[in-house]
Amino acid sequence: MVGHPKSLSDLYRVEAQVRVTCRGCKATEIWELDMLIPEVRRNGGNTDWRAARAAIKCPRHCPAPLIDLSPIPFGKQRARRRAHREALVNLALQVLRKAADRSANEAVGTIEVRLALHVLRPFVRDSHLLIAFWKAATSEPRHPWTSCHLPYRWIAERLIERGVPIEDANRP
Repeated sequence: MVGHPKSLSDLYRVEAQVRVTCRGCKATEIWELDMLIPEVRRNGGNTDWRAARAAIKCPRHCPAPLIDLSPIPFGKQRARRRAHREALVNLALQVLRKAADRSANEAVGTIEVRLALHVLRPFVRDSHLLIAFWKAATSEPRHPWTSCHLPYRWIAERLIERGVPIEDANRP
């Protein structure tokens, strides 16, 4: 795509999202086209690219908004990829959490746990946390104090520090 489109509906071809930025207060929002076009029409605007700016309100509702629109080509694909990554991380954490719950009574060094640790490796970026979980999962003989709860907490906290969205059930 070279330059701006003629209308908002032209962006459907490249599965775009639109970044709405207020020049006055520097607030930014990313809109899906399915939500933006009805919003422009509801505010009495036209879906022409240049005219649509006047029909969009500031994300922070400032009194005198000066709105800029920026297309984000293939934004839906990026959003889908991000959602898949979040689901993958939460599924891996669920496997580790369930293993940590069983770890006080039995060794939980299974292939599922190895796979979950492998999935989390690029997100945690700290291999000693993952190694600590694996060592706790495979230690013999089992004692109540050799569970995987502490290494699980370290992994989950590191993911939270790095800004990875974690479901409430998987939080430490």
